Amino acid sequence: MPSVSIYVFSSKSITNIWAGFGAGTWAVGIGSETTNKGKTTKALKMPIGSFGLLYCEPWKAFTLPFVTCSIPEVGSYEEEIWADRWMLPFKFKALGTPRKTMSGSEIAGLSGARERGITNYANYLTVQGNFAFQASSIEASDWQTILSRLI
Repeated sequence: MPSVSIYVFSSKSITNIWAGFGAGTWAVGIGSETTNKGKTTKALKMPIGSFGLLYCEPWKAFTLPFVTCSIPEVGSYEEEIWADRWMLPFKFKALGTPRKTMSGSEIAGLSGARERGITNYANYLTVQGNFAFQASSIEASDWQTILSRLI
């Protein structure tokens, strides 16, 4: 069965997700020098046209499917969209709205996750910040289900 690569980016608030949605931009948190180097290396591998999702940590829910419209800007920082300073900003085209969500348990219940014996959604769509710019490979049929629920 064909698979699709999905990039998942976490947020500590739905407010930040709405801000990114409005700006058509996402970026990642600044960490240690070592962590930032790793993020930058992985970011350079995310091509224009990649599929992504945002994950709201407090809600433990996925939202806002998107397609990337730019590569991450290495050496650039975003300081106007959110309260803090963020690195590796990139543009995206939203395919839905933050008003629609899918819970982690719904993701774990998708046929591809079940067929792989995955019970923890984070093992199917990685949501941890240290996995920023690292794609998850999921079944194409599951991506279609996610899109149908979130668009």
